[in-house]
Amino acid sequence: MTGRLELIVGPMRSNKTAELLRRVEIRRQYAKQHVLLLKPSADTKAAAGVVESRNTNGCGKMEAIEFPFVDPWSAMPILTATEQNIGKRLECVAIDEGQFVQDLFLFTKRLLESGHDVMVSGLELDFRGLPFGEMLQLSWLVRTFAGNLTELVAYCSCGAKALYPQRFIDGKPASYGSPVIMAGDNYEPRCAEHFVLPGRPH
Repeated sequence: MTGRLELIVGPMRSNKTAELLRRVEIRRQYAKQHVLLLKPSADTKAAAGVVESRNTNGCGKMEAIEFPFVDPWSAMPILTATEQNIGKRLECVAIDEGQFVQDLFLFTKRLLESGHDVMVSGLELDFRGLPFGEMLQLSWLVRTFAGNLTELVAYCSCGAKALYPQRFIDGKPASYGSPVIMAGDNYEPRCAEHFVLPGRPH
């Protein structure tokens, strides 16, 4: 029996992490399931070993297993040890900030094939408006493993639906050539009209 994939996507400030934590809490509290919460090391939004939402309502933060974003497979021994400890298969693995995770597609596919439900939240687009990591590829797994896709919405300051994460460096829109992953930046959701990308080649 294979697992099911719950994919949670949306732009910045759309409450992706809050929704992931809400679902983890529901499984733990009401279904009495064991959920392993993971976060990639590239996520600097919260302290090490913690998944935290910017939304202070509801489940604000939870302890998580942190793994090197280049090697999600390093979390597998922890999953195996947890199952040995509880004496059964762990029901669900939840991953926040999935856009940072290398090998996300194959890692998620392996978990699903081994019978684990998987929840992944993350950005579909990076600050350049291009596919971020392997998040878009996971839609194939949603279809194949009879899962579901939740698209959350954020709004630009003008009130229009936000499509893009606008990155700022020192208070100014980041240029196209800046690194995809970097510390010390910040974001806000922007609509297509107000999205600014200096140095865009096209």
